[in-house]
Amino acid sequence: MVTENMPAPGDGRETKTGFGAVFSNIRFMLLWLGQLTSQLADRIFVYVLIIIIYKSTNSNLGVSILFLAFGIPSVLVGPWAGILVDRLNRKWILVVSDVIRGLLILLAIPLLSGSLIWVFLISLLVYTVAQFFSPAEASTIPEVVEKQNLIVANSLFMTTWMASSIVGFGLGAPIVSLLAERNTLVASAILYFVSATAILLISIKARKAVKVNSYVWKDILIGFEFVRRNLIVRYSLIKLFVATSAGGIISMLAISYASDVLKIGERNFGYLIIAFGAGTFIGMLILEWIRHYLKMGRIIVLSFLLSGFILIIMAQAKDIKLALFLILLLGAANIFITSTIQTILQQYTPRPIRGRVFGVVNMLVNSAFTFPIVLFGVVADIWGIVFAISLLGLVTVLTGLIGMFLPEFRTA
Repeated sequence: MVTENMPAPGDGRETKTGFGAVFSNIRFMLLWLGQLTSQLADRIFVYVLIIIIYKSTNSNLGVSILFLAFGIPSVLVGPWAGILVDRLNRKWILVVSDVIRGLLILLAIPLLSGSLIWVFLISLLVYTVAQFFSPAEASTIPEVVEKQNLIVANSLFMTTWMASSIVGFGLGAPIVSLLAERNTLVASAILYFVSATAILLISIKARKAVKVNSYVWKDILIGFEFVRRNLIVRYSLIKLFVATSAGGIISMLAISYASDVLKIGERNFGYLIIAFGAGTFIGMLILEWIRHYLKMGRIIVLSFLLSGFILIIMAQAKDIKLALFLILLLGAANIFITSTIQTILQQYTPRPIRGRVFGVVNMLVNSAFTFPIVLFGVVADIWGIVFAISLLGLVTVLTGLIGMFLPEFRTA
């Protein structure tokens, strides 16, 4: 068990700030390693499933059905998972959810070559378990990181989330070519076990036992009621939903944008994703600096305005160099928004109900990858890719403008 001779979060002693303090925090680094390996395992698993389904159906519709297996658990299980995160030991929830996902993948390997029903059911089970991991992880970060370093820690987590998506899908092709689909799934399971091992080594201060003296529905409503009553948390969630939706919509429209606007061909849309990822990394470094000069709410408002104007200009950009530069800026603005909102949610949510609140957060974030993306897909098909991106930019600007007229949020 790894322990540290360091003050616990909130004990009042003087501590270092910035990346140096976070990187020297062994408990955080183990949690970060757990997140990195878990995310890579998840992306590689999805990559293999996409290949299996596309080979069987030769249809994009067949692949899209797979994403229902990701969205359904977030709506049906997410809020319930948050209750358990608040009632049980969060570290063990993280460890057990990793182990279960790894075992499910290993047990499923003989079944995935059969009926696609098995593929859907296995995906449903794996992502049902994942609903417990996300709120437990988000609730654990403030337990291992000092308050003044939360925004840096969250920027690292959000950058890792984006990087793992790029690297995970990028590594999928060579790994499948080298190991074949079955062995690639074994590699995915091993990564889950590595994540579980890293998290198991973390020493986390035990919480007081929670008395279970209320109905489950009442506990769920506590999370929603807290969000409803707390203006800053409520508007943070709305802005996080918009930001996450925008990221998903841009990813969905990237192929058409590369082909129809930039005229570089569908196969080269990956360069746009790489530019966005590079922007998140640069934004992470800049955020550590600007957080000393601007309030978190102001960072979010300005980043929304910047993102919206970038999208409007990007819709008209036909030069590849200009487009890549704008997408780089968009990636930086995105990390400003998501990391800062995550920090606000952690700071403004009481420790005993963080699991329930982040269960709601997880539900909304996953919902943002379904309904808005379908809506803008229809908009792009009817009115064109330029109109769709311009409309998204307008919505993003309006979201920032609304924040300007909310002094409680702007000064958070």
